[in-house]
Amino acid sequence: MKFLVFLSAFLVSWPAVASVLSVSSPDVKQGEWSVETGMSWEMDDDSEKDDVREYAFEIGYSPTYFWNTAFEFSAEQQEGNAEYAVTAWKNTLQFVKQNSESPLSAGLRLQYEKAHIDGDADEITARLLLRHQNKILDTRFNIGVEREIGSDAESDLAGDVRASVRYKWSDDFKPSIDYLGDTGSLHNLQGFENQDHRIGPVLYGSFDDISYEAGYLTGFSNKAFDHTFKIAFGLSF
Repeated sequence: MKFLVFLSAFLVSWPAVASVLSVSSPDVKQGEWSVETGMSWEMDDDSEKDDVREYAFEIGYSPTYFWNTAFEFSAEQQEGNAEYAVTAWKNTLQFVKQNSESPLSAGLRLQYEKAHIDGDADEITARLLLRHQNKILDTRFNIGVEREIGSDAESDLAGDVRASVRYKWSDDFKPSIDYLGDTGSLHNLQGFENQDHRIGPVLYGSFDDISYEAGYLTGFSNKAFDHTFKIAFGLSF
């Protein structure tokens, strides 16, 4: 566990984009390797709510022009020391590429998460990934469903919606507005204020093959954390 946290911290301090609260692209490049790391820090003005920090490290590879597979290792810290929380296996299948015949790229992300904290359940996720680019904007939209599995699982499906609109200031600098939404149970859907919705500015950029993102999101529903900070770095080759 200490090694995982050390490795994440090392890669953040030495330029090495993790999926911590991220909006994913469906695009796959055959033969590409990627190493990504990041962290998020969730805080609330309510003193009864503990701050939550998450650290993630991911390595991925695209063996074909339509399939990327990746493993992510994440740790979570609330009050005491960080705990190794989740091992995730992700598979992205791109079935549409943006070109003169299609206005967008589209893919499907299938993910299995193995929980390592006592009382947490394993989880499976299916997420539709969409992306449209023009000379000015890079727009991404993710919509998915999640379900817990195993002995500690809740049987309800949960909804997940994410969006990012990035302004192409230059090839290496793209300021954005990101939105993250978690509906909770779709079988017993609660009102908006009892769901988790956040929005805020994020800076995306790159130096050669090294990419970065850093942002702040504010909660605009009661269940969401009031303040969320995130930072991530990635290296592709």
